[in-house]
Amino acid sequence: MQRRDVDADTRSSFHFTAVSVRVWATLLLASLSLWLGFPTASAVAQEQEIPGRPDKEGSAQAAQPAAAQPANEQNARPKDRAESVRAVAAWLGVGQGATIADIGAGGGQDTWVFADLVGQSGTVLAEEIAEGKVKKLREEAEKRGLEQVRPVLGKTDDPCLPESSADLAFLRYVYHHLAQPREMLRGIWRGLKPGGCLVVVDKRRGTLRDWGPREERTHKHSWIAETTVVREAREEGFEFVACAESHWHADDCFVLAFRRPKDLAQPGQDPDRAQPLTDQRVAALLEFLPAACQRPLFIALGEGRKLIGPLVERARGEPAEIVLEEWATQKEERPPLPPDVSCPSFFTESGDPHLPPEPIDAVFFLDTYHLLFHGETLLAKIRERLSPSGRVYVMDREATGPLTRREASHRRRIEPAVVEREMTAASFQLQARGPRPTPDRFLMVFGKAPAGE
Repeated sequence: MQRRDVDADTRSSFHFTAVSVRVWATLLLASLSLWLGFPTASAVAQEQEIPGRPDKEGSAQAAQPAAAQPANEQNARPKDRAESVRAVAAWLGVGQGATIADIGAGGGQDTWVFADLVGQSGTVLAEEIAEGKVKKLREEAEKRGLEQVRPVLGKTDDPCLPESSADLAFLRYVYHHLAQPREMLRGIWRGLKPGGCLVVVDKRRGTLRDWGPREERTHKHSWIAETTVVREAREEGFEFVACAESHWHADDCFVLAFRRPKDLAQPGQDPDRAQPLTDQRVAALLEFLPAACQRPLFIALGEGRKLIGPLVERARGEPAEIVLEEWATQKEERPPLPPDVSCPSFFTESGDPHLPPEPIDAVFFLDTYHLLFHGETLLAKIRERLSPSGRVYVMDREATGPLTRREASHRRRIEPAVVEREMTAASFQLQARGPRPTPDRFLMVFGKAPAGE
């Protein structure tokens, strides 16, 4: 049938009416959003610019962060635990019809909130490792008429979730009890859908202070550190998403969000690794790095450790190594040295490596500078031991946008401008910028600034 044309005045009238309807509808939706605590269109735009934000493709609405603002700019900070659980779920886009795994559900305080969030069409997997707790959860769910709650008997090293079933796995004050965290993380990874998220709420922010054996943690409150959680989660296959404390009511904890990548077939490897340093790239770097050092000091991890062997061969004196507390999960933990290399190692304590009095003429931060939580102290101690003509070499992954110091550590990237600013504050001067070791890395060289500068 041929569509009948209308005159210009009629079209103008229709256009005006349609625009008016859209305007009023937009205003009405905005008012409802504010009243109900949903994000507005401006919040959508702001959140889309957040680096590392999970995408919106893939599995259902759950586990794909919605348009809530990480800074919670328009909504007041949650007042209590239940509001916090709802705020985190809303930020992640978890809602009706989703499947949520409440790992270490306890008496179900969060489980009942999740049950309301997902509704009758969703599922809450309330996991516990004690049969008595699982039985109580089942009885309470039946009493409340919550058919969507399914108690799960897990193990200390495996939550026993159905494979690829959950949009969100949630652990509140549970991670510090894990005696076998890596095995548990792999079990959670397998239980999440590709693109599904993991949220860990625990204490304390910063670096580890309680170095007790992990096997003693199951029945003991030994608080873990965020740096430990991030390292273990990344190495077991999770991508770091964001720090989310703005969606939580308590100030004395950390809230970290991770994601199971969609393109990673198996857990057990960091999905966001630095580009490899091939033999050719190592050779090119050695042409720029010093031909000989009297006593080099290495702070190196991952691919950066490939440079230790060649640089030690050039050294005229004994090399040494600093092991960062930001990386270690136990005080005796040491990354393996290259073959035929041996050297003393010094473990930092609140940034102090307790270096011996002998002078150092070269310090190499190799894929490690981004980790520093105690950089001010560490740099000051290094400056004390660095000879007047000594140099500090910083090779690291370059951040593509501004990051807080915590985010830089957790994302394993940092801006060169931040490195220069921190080194300048520690009385070092930028001497040179080296060739890019890889497309995702930079190289900077610093010397000691004259006294009084």
